[in-house]
Amino acid sequence: MLQQIMSILTATKIKVNSVLIETTDNTLKEGLRNGDVTAFNALVRAHASRLRQLAFRRLQVREDAEDIVQELFTEIWTKRETLHITGEIRTYLDVALRNRIFNAFLRSKLKRQSEDYLTTRFEQLQESVFEVLAAKELAGTIASAVDRLPENMRRVFVLEQEDYSLKEVAEALGLAYQTVKSYRTEASRRIREAISMSHPEIHPLVLLAILRMITEN
Repeated sequence: MLQQIMSILTATKIKVNSVLIETTDNTLKEGLRNGDVTAFNALVRAHASRLRQLAFRRLQVREDAEDIVQELFTEIWTKRETLHITGEIRTYLDVALRNRIFNAFLRSKLKRQSEDYLTTRFEQLQESVFEVLAAKELAGTIASAVDRLPENMRRVFVLEQEDYSLKEVAEALGLAYQTVKSYRTEASRRIREAISMSHPEIHPLVLLAILRMITEN
């Protein structure tokens, strides 16, 4: 009986905490939209320190971590009237920070050119991509794009993923080599377009790297 009571109390506490978080978030969101400086200051006090720690763990440079968090809050205040936050503010800030850190790498803010970074540190870049986008969502976008391809074009793409060379694909499907090559090019273009439309936040260089990863033998 005691165990049942404790379980009920624990569940109630979780529910109450969830309601309090939602209420506080809604108050802050409303305050931001109305240009309430007090609400903005409360937002900064509640999250700035934690965000700086997250940024520092990834950037390893204290000044860069400070700058990137300051830029994030500056943008939030500047765009407060059009800001659209659907979930918890904490989650929104975490995702926004990861996006900024990722874009900082691509802009060579840490003294690396984007193309060099893609070449020499591709594994880290790949991990960052899936942190921002979530692998499942990106995979779903690609799968949907492949499903929409014309039949022969889809077969070419699928066989190539199974490590068939273009020559082997042409022989298996009874198509001319040049036709198979054209199908692959067009399939890549359509998939790239689908990813761009579904994930406009992906940097073009990252998009090229993703396509290279899924189309190269």
